[in-house]
Amino acid sequence: MARFDTIETVQGGTEMAVNLTNAVGTGSPNQRSDVLLIQALFKYIEKGLGRSALGLGPDYNIPAISGVMDADTYSAIGEFQIANIRQLLMKRFDGVIHPANYKGRKINLFKRPLMSITYLHLLAKDASIFQGSGEYPFQLSRMNEELAFALDAALIG
Repeated sequence: MARFDTIETVQGGTEMAVNLTNAVGTGSPNQRSDVLLIQALFKYIEKGLGRSALGLGPDYNIPAISGVMDADTYSAIGEFQIANIRQLLMKRFDGVIHPANYKGRKINLFKRPLMSITYLHLLAKDASIFQGSGEYPFQLSRMNEELAFALDAALIG
């Protein structure tokens, strides 16, 4: 289930970030709420920064926020990773966005490479600034009722 996590930074701060419970992408569990989260992140980042921030060219569709792991979602994840390979903590493209484990770690958000989900967090933070919408995790929940329910349940649970 999609969830909220707190990231502690090496700079001494903390920030709220969205995270996955299970991996999303090729050969992954692709739980509905996790897929919804990735789709909403892509849509939110595109709205605030444009598709080029994700590394998606005009031949790639931003996936609909449906919770269904469809061809557009697979393609968007793959192209995002290929275009941002130097920013991401991976030796080669795998088409999977893995959940992060932030517990007991201090993350340097200014140093690369980062996990795909952490890099999406940074892009979403930038997108929220350009949209003037405040904290992006709460804005994501407004994009889809089912995602809002999953994130609300994560806050309570």
